[in-house]
Amino acid sequence: MKALNKYLIGRFSVWLLVVLAGFGAVAVLGDFLEMLSFANRFDLSPGAAIGFTLQRLPLIILDFLPFIFLFGTVFCLLRLSQTQELAVIRAAGLSVWQFLTPLLVFTFITASLVIAVLEPIGARSMASFSAKQAEVTGIKAKLSFSTDGIWFRETNEQNNYIVHSQKLDPQDAARLLNVSVTLIEADGTFHRQLEAGSAQLFNGVFILQDVKIFTGTQLPQSQEQVILPTQLTLASIQNSFKPPRTIGLWKLPTYIDQARAAGMDVSRHEAHFQSLLALPILLLSMVMVAACFSLPTGRIFSTSQTLGFSVLCGFILFLVNDVIGLMGELNILPAIMASWMPALIALLLSVSYLLTTEDG
Repeated sequence: MKALNKYLIGRFSVWLLVVLAGFGAVAVLGDFLEMLSFANRFDLSPGAAIGFTLQRLPLIILDFLPFIFLFGTVFCLLRLSQTQELAVIRAAGLSVWQFLTPLLVFTFITASLVIAVLEPIGARSMASFSAKQAEVTGIKAKLSFSTDGIWFRETNEQNNYIVHSQKLDPQDAARLLNVSVTLIEADGTFHRQLEAGSAQLFNGVFILQDVKIFTGTQLPQSQEQVILPTQLTLASIQNSFKPPRTIGLWKLPTYIDQARAAGMDVSRHEAHFQSLLALPILLLSMVMVAACFSLPTGRIFSTSQTLGFSVLCGFILFLVNDVIGLMGELNILPAIMASWMPALIALLLSVSYLLTTEDG
């Protein structure tokens, strides 16, 4: 059995690599053309476009993984069937579960390694690309945040100050709550500090409400409203929060906690985190869906029909998984349910089908 398992895993691996090479070539070509167009808009060289494509490639491959495992399983099982190797395995008294088990175990281990190692590397590369893109386009994030709130520094001809806020208003992203502003002189010395219940961003100014003004040893003064000029915009606030795909798996939980403490809607990040955890189950379901159409026993389709039905069912599963995942990002469904439910349902349906056709 050990020799047979190694042989089956070896054949499966070869077909996965073949399909990966095919999808990878298409993905690289398509993304390079897109990045070449982006580079031309900003007078960058074709070499820069190649660099951008290489930075984006790991996560692009990650997006294709369900189809890579779907096609890899179909081609592997069809080839084993055409060479009568599956017939010999069946004649030796092995059930479908015995020769599918090594493929499923290999899929689960590979998927776990991908999300544990490749995805963080891809997220770091995507973050580098996003930083370079922001530098080229001139759209840069101006906020930073941690567990103790949001920080922002403004330097212009009129003022030099540092803003700290406990969090954003959940109902209005342009409104900071519990704000502290430290104004600094041109030589870097302390000038005064403002503490306000809120600060509203509006047309290039910060409007602070219910302000207390501290000027060193003197008693604080109260003022209903203080206006400070700023270059901050609502778009720059929104851009300051990292897209989920630029944060690695191991850093996502900490980032989600910090962003939630800052008043950010973290539905997209939670849905992305759960989808990464559910990826092994999704790939297992793709392997099982492919097996339902590719095994010779009970199969009534030709090779072309097998490929067609496998692609159709895999595409439907992928589409349903994306749609329900989007519902999780929009907070319509809980992130765990939206990420895990499609893959689990597909896996259970595939197992039920094979139990019926193979074991009666």
